[in-house]
Amino acid sequence: MTTMKKSLIFSLAAAGLVMAGCNEIPADDRYIPVEAVKVERTVLLEDFTGQGCVNCPAAHKIIEALEEQYGSSFIAVSIHAGPFGVSVDNKRYTGLMQKEGQEYNDRYGIVDYPQGVLDGTLPALNSDQWAAAVYEAVQVKTPVSIALSSSLDGADVKVNCTVSSSESVEGNLVLWMVESGIVARQEDINEGRIPDYVHNNVFRACINGLDGVTMTATPLDDFTCSYSIPVKNTDTEKWNVDNLSVVAFVKTSAGIIQAASTQVIK
Repeated sequence: MTTMKKSLIFSLAAAGLVMAGCNEIPADDRYIPVEAVKVERTVLLEDFTGQGCVNCPAAHKIIEALEEQYGSSFIAVSIHAGPFGVSVDNKRYTGLMQKEGQEYNDRYGIVDYPQGVLDGTLPALNSDQWAAAVYEAVQVKTPVSIALSSSLDGADVKVNCTVSSSESVEGNLVLWMVESGIVARQEDINEGRIPDYVHNNVFRACINGLDGVTMTATPLDDFTCSYSIPVKNTDTEKWNVDNLSVVAFVKTSAGIIQAASTQVIK
């Protein structure tokens, strides 16, 4: 649990910005003061985005501001999907849209971009709503903690995870592979096509399936698991092991109640 000092929270609502449907966004970013926030858990934002979405770079800046404010208590994963997404199988240039990511997109019914799903709970939020939603979500207590580690073992990534809880919890543990620092093209409302845009927090793969694995954790019995996933190195998809991380989260009928992230250690 962390108590954050009074800070400035990113608010596009204060600037009167609208991002639904990839509409035009003014360049100015505004901030509004908020009271000190008592951080009780780590929250997960699924950012549905695409390389052809001209307003998605502005949403990425919001994510950067939230990462700076909340540190490890805020995790964002950019899931490329929909009509603005470019398939990872594209042979003309680097694409970042995975079939699994499109499945998540369709499950949530995302049709406007950028949009985000916070802690696996609908409705999806436009990016001008993210800051306020995260501010509220990090203050919700959870009984769950996640210990997560990951390392490179030859051509595979090994993952170890332990879920502990102060009360009995049943749900699903989901593990994702995420990569940052991917240089690939991106459309932008102001700059046009950016051939060397740096994409961060990109969803790369499900490590233990779309819905993860069912789990139960109690005060007397932790849930532990280990997985291995090969590092992709194909003509159209090459993972940089220096920039890989693993994201884990526990999802119950109430949504995602805890999340964690760790860098892959070489």
